[in-house]
Amino acid sequence: MYFDEFEVGQRFQCDSRLITAEEIHRFATQYDPHPIHVDKEFAENHSIFDGIISSGFLTVSAMWGQWIRSKVFGNEFLVGKNFDYIKFTKPVRENDVLSTEVEVMDLRLTSSESRGEITIKFTVTNQKDEVVLLAQLKALLRTKASILVEKTAMS
Repeated sequence: MYFDEFEVGQRFQCDSRLITAEEIHRFATQYDPHPIHVDKEFAENHSIFDGIISSGFLTVSAMWGQWIRSKVFGNEFLVGKNFDYIKFTKPVRENDVLSTEVEVMDLRLTSSESRGEITIKFTVTNQKDEVVLLAQLKALLRTKASILVEKTAMS
């Protein structure tokens, strides 16, 4: 969707996604090898979580993957600018099924007529309807005017 097609308050529901024990272990081993993610004995006996939990970075990656696979942004997406915040509100465990809702919070035209900045809020819940992650991101999208700019540049 082009920047111009979004409205503040719009909501989108992404497909659900299962988080497996293998995925938690594989991701943590490579990117976040803290014992609460990879060492069952440590996670059960020496952590506040009573067992292995997913890396928060895996949860963020799963959320983003759900959003991109929804194809709402499509080819009009230029780049993510920044996260305003990321809040991990509950641990994610093996066999949790994550659902992501995305809400448009703000829309601002940039100094270029060919792109606009969108602010979107992500709410990720598990199968018990518990919120496990809240995040807000700013991204740049093409505007409908970008079509004219690109056609003019090609002429």
